[in-house]
Amino acid sequence: MEINLLKVCDFDLGIPLSYRFLRRYARCAKVTMPVLTLARYILEYSLMDYATVSILDSKLAAASLYLALQMKKIGGWNETLQFYSGYRLEHIMSTVHLLNNGLHRKPREQLSTVRNKYSHKIFFEVAKTPLITNELLKP
Repeated sequence: MEINLLKVCDFDLGIPLSYRFLRRYARCAKVTMPVLTLARYILEYSLMDYATVSILDSKLAAASLYLALQMKKIGGWNETLQFYSGYRLEHIMSTVHLLNNGLHRKPREQLSTVRNKYSHKIFFEVAKTPLITNELLKP
């Protein structure tokens, strides 16, 4: 039956992307649109960092959401997020620090598109959100 299903689909299967994982986690956690947008900014900004290439998309999404929650000072990793993501906080903290370090690096001018995009009012100006240090990230 699985073979028949794949034939009907013409073997045209997609792969899950970090953006889709992020939407799912945010919906489960019932976060506001500004927080989701900040997490999207962090996730999109990570696309320019070669150090994140080998990290699972689901883990990148989870780390981006956690970092956004911490930057907005509205919460942390709870049981709901742990259940739906499958990650405990200690599983994603190294990725959170990596993403946070990426946000702290001085952006190169040729890579400023993402920052400019998320600096507009339509994106809640999330690129202007004050950064936090890795020491302030609560485990």
